[in-house]
Amino acid sequence: YFNGYQREGGDATLVLMGMKLMPIPEDPSVRFAGMLSESERADALEAASVVVVPSPHESLSLLALESFSVRTPILANARSEVLVDHCLKANAGLFYANQDEFTEGLKLLLADDRLRAAMGRNGRQYVKANYRWDVILGKYERLMNSLR
Repeated sequence: YFNGYQREGGDATLVLMGMKLMPIPEDPSVRFAGMLSESERADALEAASVVVVPSPHESLSLLALESFSVRTPILANARSEVLVDHCLKANAGLFYANQDEFTEGLKLLLADDRLRAAMGRNGRQYVKANYRWDVILGKYERLMNSLR
């Protein structure tokens, strides 16, 4: 999909992080950072304009939540109900189901600084309201109390 974005005149660099599981194209717009330490990963997510979350198989998506926590909006695969739910509840990301939606979503997010900033604030607030340790522990406590 990134190649399609480029064919449509998109001008961005795609930085891939993590374990290399497939061949990476020889393209000056695609960089492979490899495995990063936790602090390097957090810095990279914060420095990104947009984080693409392409996996259709997510049970929570730490990548999405980590991106939100550093005020970076996401562009997520619409085949993942979890990612779509995060985007809608947080109002901190867009999702794509095909090439055209990916291209237009990425163009919109990269072109609109105010939109990215607003989504970034929304994402940070979503994580603070729903995924801080005290919030999670409170949810577990209420669940355990309801089982008594």
